[in-house]
Amino acid sequence: MINETLIALYKDYYGDRINDVIPCGVVDEETYSSVYPKIVFILREAHMRTPYKIESGWTIPKGLKRNADMGLNNVPMERKYMNTWRQAGVWAYAIINGFDTYHVLRRPCYVAQGLKCMGMTNLKKTGGKASANWREISLHAKRDKELWQKELEIMNPDLMLCGGTYGHVVSNLGLERNLLYKADGKGYYYSLFKANGKQSIILSFWHPNNRRNRNENLNILKILMEKLKAEGLLRA
Repeated sequence: MINETLIALYKDYYGDRINDVIPCGVVDEETYSSVYPKIVFILREAHMRTPYKIESGWTIPKGLKRNADMGLNNVPMERKYMNTWRQAGVWAYAIINGFDTYHVLRRPCYVAQGLKCMGMTNLKKTGGKASANWREISLHAKRDKELWQKELEIMNPDLMLCGGTYGHVVSNLGLERNLLYKADGKGYYYSLFKANGKQSIILSFWHPNNRRNRNENLNILKILMEKLKAEGLLRA
């Protein structure tokens, strides 16, 4: 099991510091394993200020799975999760099933399906505040590179979306940056990550909690997917 393997990895890596760790992983392993592309979000840190005990069994993916199940049963999803993860669910659903307007795809049934298809990790495994401390995140990204690289190998995604973390990821992995698309003065880059005998894509994109126009985000993401497919980097 992917998430069980990740918990064992955290315990081995952190030892006595394990209770400082907020576990990451895939939301629904059966669904994740059945879709293409398998998507993992690489973000910065969890917005948790209270001490966490790994023995409680709680993980970020378990919280997202609970919300996905709520959405599929027409129960309102929790705002504390949806502030960040609604847009992530929309993006994952659109990449796998096809694009539409944000007004359509923000419906709970689509968000929930998207969430169940994806995995996630944070470069900084301890809790943070509403505003990221980039110095701390940079330090953790460098110090714990072997850990989060192993996480990616275990989750074995086809596509990794970096929510404001692309520079940290590719610089620490020593990967080449390739310009895929440029819009409004911003470049969107990708790198190739090889593990488990296959090649995956690491893509620079926005954090899912960004305040940009939601339809503009979807339109750019659609263009990026089309370009990756045109270059033979993703299956059509």
